[in-house]
Amino acid sequence: FNQRITQYESLFSCASYVHKCVYVCVFSDRIHLNSLQAVSAQQLALQSQQRERQRSARRDEVKKHQQAIVGFLEANRINFEEVDITMLEDQRLWMYRNIPEEKRPEKGNPLPPQIFNGDDYCGDYEDFFLSKEMNTVFSFLRLPPVKDSES
Repeated sequence: FNQRITQYESLFSCASYVHKCVYVCVFSDRIHLNSLQAVSAQQLALQSQQRERQRSARRDEVKKHQQAIVGFLEANRINFEEVDITMLEDQRLWMYRNIPEEKRPEKGNPLPPQIFNGDDYCGDYEDFFLSKEMNTVFSFLRLPPVKDSES
């Protein structure tokens, strides 16, 4: 095929924000105040660990989705180009601008992988997976159907 499929991928490490809680309390004993601060620090550490586990799970999920798409494209001998948007700011911005409004999340940016055929947006992993289940991947990728003799 002369057309190239582009999969935009990224393993963003999401910025973590530590929210400091301010407690206004009156204590007659300074030891109680120190205990409250120790509990708060422990809670912040647990919350930080939980956020890191969630980020790690998202990175793992993104990587699995990317591998599934690449595996399918390679198995079907479809020419494609992977673009790592973590290293190419102009490509990341292009991708964000060219994803249709209805496919963008309410908050933040769309997660990779996002699939384009040239400048035409095909969809994300969920769209790819559905097209694979319905046996319409070539249509989803905006490619002509493969004849049995070419398989």
